[in-house]
Amino acid sequence: MPDRAHDLPHGEPLLRRLGREAARAFRPAHDLANLAESAADVQRPITTGRRIAVVGMRGGSGKSTLSALLALVFANHRHDRVLAVDVDPDWGSLPLRLGVRHRHALADVQAALAGAGSFEDVEPYLTSAGDRLWVLPANRGHMGDSPLTAEIYEHNAVPLTRFFGVTIIDCGSGMRGELQQAVLAGAHAVVLATPATPDGARTAGRALDLVAASGLGHLIARTVVVFTVKSPHTRKTLDLDGAAAILADVGAGAVRLDYDRHLASTSTLDPRRLAHSTRTTAIRIAAETLQRALHPTSL
Repeated sequence: MPDRAHDLPHGEPLLRRLGREAARAFRPAHDLANLAESAADVQRPITTGRRIAVVGMRGGSGKSTLSALLALVFANHRHDRVLAVDVDPDWGSLPLRLGVRHRHALADVQAALAGAGSFEDVEPYLTSAGDRLWVLPANRGHMGDSPLTAEIYEHNAVPLTRFFGVTIIDCGSGMRGELQQAVLAGAHAVVLATPATPDGARTAGRALDLVAASGLGHLIARTVVVFTVKSPHTRKTLDLDGAAAILADVGAGAVRLDYDRHLASTSTLDPRRLAHSTRTTAIRIAAETLQRALHPTSL
């Protein structure tokens, strides 16, 4: 079968890549130091597995793409196992973005967990997406699948995460449902994906208000808002510094993930085809999120 990787768009144009490589030797030392520091933070030792919920208030926010990106970053930089769980009840796209075809779903794991004493007992129910990364979706992709419930999540997903250093949980859209509330209640940190527009900033504010109203106000300080740029024409429509300052007042972080042609495609993510800025930003998001997840007051 021919390698279709060459058919996928690269995150940035060839001319820009060549120019960046030519300037690499002249990059300021502090930029390289910051990147190295972020990579080191991603590798921080973990004694108890951390669950990171990736949420979005509406479809098209970039939630599943961001979930896949973070799962790849953690798997690439850490030395323990990483799990990516898709709990989007509306036929989530996380397995597609990670390039896997699955046979089992979250509900199938319960029997294995009952007597599981090691990772090897549950591994047959998971799908490998490369070194140290495993994927488990909400359903098997069949029309007759039973809907995922908060009870199934709490009984299956939460106990499963003890076998992993980091678990990325791709949630469904919105934050009001019982399932979304169960995911948030058991999360050590939250990544909120929202468009990099003034309306996206307002949406982030409403989302954090909902978190507080749900009795989960402690999660606000463990939240990183990622403003996703969906088009090259919307890069300058948001005052990120202003939005970040407002979010900092309530304890949340803010990062902008710029437009990337490869991310914008609906295909499997290939880290080799991501723009350099996308890779460095993803490492920064992962580092800040894990730092917040390891806060002494975490669950």
